[in-house]
Amino acid sequence: MMGAEEHGYPSSEAQASGKLYIAGEYAVVESGHPAILVAVNRFVTVRVSPAASADGHGSIRSEGHPEADATWHRSPDGVCVVDEPRPGAAFILESIRAVDEVVRHAGIAVRVFDIAIVSELDDDSGRKYGLGSSAAVTVASVKALLGFYDLDLEPTMQYKLAFIASSRAQKVGSGGDIAASLFGGCIRFCAVDRAWVKQRLADTEVSALIAMPWPGLGITRLRVFGDRSHGGSAGVAPAPSLLVGWTGRPASTEDLVTHVHRHNAEDHHERYQRFLDASDRCVDELATALTHADMDGIRRHIGQARDLLAGLSGLTGTLIETPELTALIDIALEHDAAAKTSGAGGGDCGIAITNDALRAADIRREWAAQGIVPLELTVGQPLADTPEWHDASSLRKDDHVRLALRQHEHEGANAFDDLRFIHHALHGVSVSQVDTSVRVCGGQWMQPFYINAMTGGSARTGEINRALAHVAGETGVAMASGSQHAALRDPALTPTFTVIREQTTGFVFANIGPTVSPDQAVEAVRMLHADALQIHINLAQEIIMPEGDRDFSTWPDRIRAIAQAVDVPVVVKEVGFGMSRATVRELAALGITTVDVSGRGGTDFGVIENARRSQGDFSALGQWGQSTALCLLESLQGPDPVGIDVLASGGVRNPLDVVKALALGARAVGVSGHFLGVLDREGERGLAAEIGRWAAEIRSIMALLGARTVGELGDTDLFVDGLTARHADLLGVDVRSLAHRSENSENVKNVKNGENVKNGENNENVKKAAQE
Repeated sequence: MMGAEEHGYPSSEAQASGKLYIAGEYAVVESGHPAILVAVNRFVTVRVSPAASADGHGSIRSEGHPEADATWHRSPDGVCVVDEPRPGAAFILESIRAVDEVVRHAGIAVRVFDIAIVSELDDDSGRKYGLGSSAAVTVASVKALLGFYDLDLEPTMQYKLAFIASSRAQKVGSGGDIAASLFGGCIRFCAVDRAWVKQRLADTEVSALIAMPWPGLGITRLRVFGDRSHGGSAGVAPAPSLLVGWTGRPASTEDLVTHVHRHNAEDHHERYQRFLDASDRCVDELATALTHADMDGIRRHIGQARDLLAGLSGLTGTLIETPELTALIDIALEHDAAAKTSGAGGGDCGIAITNDALRAADIRREWAAQGIVPLELTVGQPLADTPEWHDASSLRKDDHVRLALRQHEHEGANAFDDLRFIHHALHGVSVSQVDTSVRVCGGQWMQPFYINAMTGGSARTGEINRALAHVAGETGVAMASGSQHAALRDPALTPTFTVIREQTTGFVFANIGPTVSPDQAVEAVRMLHADALQIHINLAQEIIMPEGDRDFSTWPDRIRAIAQAVDVPVVVKEVGFGMSRATVRELAALGITTVDVSGRGGTDFGVIENARRSQGDFSALGQWGQSTALCLLESLQGPDPVGIDVLASGGVRNPLDVVKALALGARAVGVSGHFLGVLDREGERGLAAEIGRWAAEIRSIMALLGARTVGELGDTDLFVDGLTARHADLLGVDVRSLAHRSENSENVKNVKNGENVKNGENNENVKKAAQE
């Protein structure tokens, strides 16, 4: 620890922008729901200098905000300690402490220093405009402190460090303001699961935590409001401009958002969920309109966002749009601009968007006449790199993840519960004798389960793929990519898939649908250096999907052509609606040697796509398709088995479900929704631990059943009950025979023969004893 002698160290200075919300400001508080924010051209500047005092104390001085002024020192163990309680300095002090943890991990000695803060985010009297001053102070402090210690962290890690500091200073909201301040420009933002961060802070070092993927967090760049760098929307003109008016009434964002969140957590859950879904669609449709400078679309979707907030206000009894804000909006609408409140409402700022300079001047003049202060703000330039947002398919991918996670919050009963093993008390074997390895598509797998196809095609889903692949590499399980169509259409999205092979050298499936050409299928395999190719068939999903295909007549011929074109094994898989024996036979006739029946019981893409529809309703197709258990029974346990390898997925919730599927003849078992949920809640470390637990439990269950190999599970006895039994019977499956399979098992015969020998030996001993 050093004081005045530190003058040899150079000072460090950093800036962070103020921010404004464009849309999604209330929904974004819930993890995974998007909002659009902009950084503005007003800044907080933080300068860190070696301490001027020689007595081991540092200072914090904030121009115009004496409540944040403080002096501090380091305790004997080097911790930053304020000399007197100063609540106004909380964000700066927590920034020091958070950066200290990274500094110590890097092996650098902590120092004592002075911090000077200058803010442009308030009016001359010190009143706040609602531009996110706390977030900007935190971001600028973190950046300046990292510079002071000459530490170079990539922007997302800087964001996480600032988020941690803010969350320690006070109850943090979504963290969108922090992202806008750090990344600048215009961003689409989804919040992290704050409960997950809180839990991880209790058991994880900060330096490790900021290196982890954070569940739900998504920060992508929108090239709008004149930002056309890096190949933005060329040729669209004129670019919309943002106008900002201040009502003169400051509002407490924390109080307003907390009131809405608490009210909706307790009441009106279903209506609140509908609000979130509608907000998500509105935000992404607005992002598309902004990206294409489509003023009609901007007006329409900004209007929808305003209506959604009005509905939320009525639902919760929270005043979001004050009379002053209504006047601000009405003036803008009279001049054909888009307009709404910005942020939590209840005061502070309103925004207007127009691409007409003359009308913009009229709006500002009429605002001023009504006592509304037109702020001289423009959208700031990007300050840090973050992945580009892509519309259409990318937002659909994010929708799928969000809605799938919601389905897996509570994993309920499914058809696997209709299967029960018959317990034989003397059939067990040693766990050490159990071999769980399987051979799939020419590869030898140590575990009979794998991470099945999920996602890819957006910044957020690319990060999910990276995390899943890292865990797959660490645990040695195979992994399937999600559909690579997005990357085949837009090469800029390729990294969201190639990250899989970057993280694992294990067995990887590429993934396409039957709508791509054979050449594109070859490219998908090459993209991942894949060991096999999945062709997903999702007819029911396409029918319900708003933008889905409607012509499926070419699928069989395309599947045959793709299988002939690629030089790796091909698996045709469903996506959660199941495969009938007739379908499997048709695929075998096309030259397919492996299928994944992927039945009903897990992620329901019918429900997901129906939730994404803004009009029309396919809810009548709920529960469409056959369960995974029924598909396995029909294809493998009937009087005429299909004769090709069958993989199982759909509704697999635990190791016992895996063993049940293997006992019905599945070659291996794919798991998607459950593993995604674990990754979202517990991160990579939690998922790796879960996979390890599954592997151990599968070995134990196999030992309990007397199965030394996966193949011997076919000799175990099963009860089939409920709807599954009735449907299987209608399909010609003799479910009664499944309860007596061990009677013909060579394994059990050997056990019985051993018992007979022992019984014979005992009888001879009895005879000898009697004779004596």
